[in-house]
Amino acid sequence: MDWRRTLEFLAALVAIVISIALLVFAISVTNFSRPHVRPPNNSNATTDQLNELQLQRGNDSETLLLIGTTNLPTSPSSSPSSISETNSTPLPITLPSLLLITTPATLTTSLPATISSTTTTTSTASSPLLPESSAKSVDKVLVELTTVNSALVTPVTSNSIHVDNDDDWDSFEYPIVSTTSASLNPSATTEETTAWKTLTSHPNSLVQLLPSRAMRVVQEVVRSFRKDTHVVVTTSAGKIRGRFQKFRSGERGGYYSFKGIRYGQAPVGERRFRAAEPERNWSGIRDASREGNSCPHKNMILDTYKGNEDCLFLNVFTVKMPKGDYNPELPVMVWLHGGGYSFGSGNTFLYGPDYLVAENIVLVTLNYRLGPLGFLTAGPDAPGNQGLKDQILALKWVRNNIAAFGGDPNHVTIFGESAGGSSVQMLLLAPMAKGLFHRAISESGSALNPWAMGESSVARAARLAANLGYVGANDTKEILEFLRRVPPMKLVEASPTTLTEEDFRNNIGLPFVPVVEGYWNKPGEEAVYYETPFITESPQSMYEQHKFHKNIPYMTGYNTHEAMLFIRRLRKNPKLLEIIENDFTRLVPRDLNVTDERERVTREIRQFYLGNKQVGIESVDEMIALLTDLMFVHGIMRTVRNHAKYSNMPVYMYRFSFDGALGLYKRMLGLQRPGVCHGDELGYLFKFGFFNLSLDPKSMEVLVKNRMVRMWTNFAKYGNPTPSNLNDDLLSTSWLPVNGEGAMNNLTYMDITTHLQMKNNPELERQQFWDYMYEHYNGNAM
Repeated sequence: MDWRRTLEFLAALVAIVISIALLVFAISVTNFSRPHVRPPNNSNATTDQLNELQLQRGNDSETLLLIGTTNLPTSPSSSPSSISETNSTPLPITLPSLLLITTPATLTTSLPATISSTTTTTSTASSPLLPESSAKSVDKVLVELTTVNSALVTPVTSNSIHVDNDDDWDSFEYPIVSTTSASLNPSATTEETTAWKTLTSHPNSLVQLLPSRAMRVVQEVVRSFRKDTHVVVTTSAGKIRGRFQKFRSGERGGYYSFKGIRYGQAPVGERRFRAAEPERNWSGIRDASREGNSCPHKNMILDTYKGNEDCLFLNVFTVKMPKGDYNPELPVMVWLHGGGYSFGSGNTFLYGPDYLVAENIVLVTLNYRLGPLGFLTAGPDAPGNQGLKDQILALKWVRNNIAAFGGDPNHVTIFGESAGGSSVQMLLLAPMAKGLFHRAISESGSALNPWAMGESSVARAARLAANLGYVGANDTKEILEFLRRVPPMKLVEASPTTLTEEDFRNNIGLPFVPVVEGYWNKPGEEAVYYETPFITESPQSMYEQHKFHKNIPYMTGYNTHEAMLFIRRLRKNPKLLEIIENDFTRLVPRDLNVTDERERVTREIRQFYLGNKQVGIESVDEMIALLTDLMFVHGIMRTVRNHAKYSNMPVYMYRFSFDGALGLYKRMLGLQRPGVCHGDELGYLFKFGFFNLSLDPKSMEVLVKNRMVRMWTNFAKYGNPTPSNLNDDLLSTSWLPVNGEGAMNNLTYMDITTHLQMKNNPELERQQFWDYMYEHYNGNAM
């Protein structure tokens, strides 16, 4: 209505005027009354402080970005010439630690950064122990800065701390209102100076906070006038409050966002290494405006540790909500994130919902346990696959609750990438997943990839315990009791120490992944299971016995240069190429039945891919092709054939070959090579929360993105990515399913590049080579 828009405009105008007035007043008060730090009683000593420190809460509640900038005011003890010389040479000021205390919890992080007179440096801190409650308490903050320098002459002064509040884009300015400083010995090479800055104790702090707090209050008032800004939904366990937010991708309108919905109880204490329990009922209304904790993991890009063991949260995004007797019953898409079963989360930092929900679907993203907390196995007391069972629990939540968000529980598509794509296929095999979903999409991941299934034994759990200090008996129950007492982040940090030389043969070094349960049972004896198993046979065996959900339409595919992902590892450890050159047998697939003929097989693989080249920088392209086939494509091809041969429903295959600006995963890894890296298709399906790339609406990237989103959501709606009855100008090419009878010799697929084109037999010569190897040594190309 017009009066609402007029009221919003007037309220915003008043907010701007008031905020400017308060800001001017606060600045004037600050300039006359800001406390200054006196240098210690040493004529040569200096005070080291930051001019500006910004703590920005990212979309993930455990991530803080530190941005520090120094400036160099004139010092009474310095001559103009010395100041000029100082400005021409960056002054090294390192920040080795930051201690952020919020009632009632303590967060300790490590922030290595170098800040100079001419540089703004960004570092990342992770907070493994930050609980949900403390993340919201920002009124009282205590910050410890420890700086190290070499007897600087020019002081650096401190002004304020600025905190951005999540993805609401609201912000708070926290003035530095009291400081103390230790002495600095100018004769020493490096000395520590510690400054404690209490942000709420100074009498002027409340005045200085008025502008930001006034703006926040006005923003909330404006939001309250907007229709459906906040919405309350009743789930099976209790009520939650979400909010309406605008699209960030340029489309008009917006969607309803419900973040941090708990679908399972915290799997801590005795529940660690076991299947999670559904969330208990609660009273009152829970806030659902912030994402929940991610599960403990190491960020493989930033090399930082983050997360909280209380992490079983999901997010729901929808453009339409039920009203009265009306329910839009939109198709539902449930996203399973990748990360090698060891890192990542379902949060909007990488998986923004804007593109997909604009096509009238309900999107659900979720966290599941990772690494040892999600996949450690040690007999029936810790059977393994906890992370996959978390996914089952989340799908049960969707079945029981998604109608309250405008979704259709009988119209659910699961889709995922990498380990998420492998998870999708594992769910197609799991008996306990029956009836929980109706369509499935795997991107760049298969349960038949060599990294997707792991060691079914207690040995790795025993190695983990020993490496963490366990010296008790070789008793599974005692080992588990010890591991349940270890802090979760210690388990994550120690995980790589459990890897053996054999783990790096035809694998990418993932210590904790899904396993076949029941390995502890002996033939002829009664099977022992303390909880319902996820799977008890190998994936290929289950396909051959028709033990999978055959009535599910399936879509899968890969990117042309998946193994570019590993270039970053080669950069960090250049000796890996030398190791492979000296021991090429490590690239012989583990499921290829060769023993005495291993050397012969090694020569055949090497000759086919490298010819006469050595493993090195000059053969990187050939190694990318080999590892792409070995780690991804061959397993995906086998999966397609299994579904085409044994399933009752169509299977669609794609090859993503468009190397464009939205291939952000490659750019996150700092790769400049041409080609489509593992994960590059994600930028064409999700709005990345951390990267705001402005593209010409007529660009090829936007066209490819629109096509991808349309095909993926069409498949979720109709079980067909290009239904012929839609007459969609965006999709002028019909995507044909793989023919079951000809699947072994004629794999049809959609090539997704600047245009859409149906083709046959991707990477034909390379796949014929692997078909020959498996037929010759295993007797079956499957």
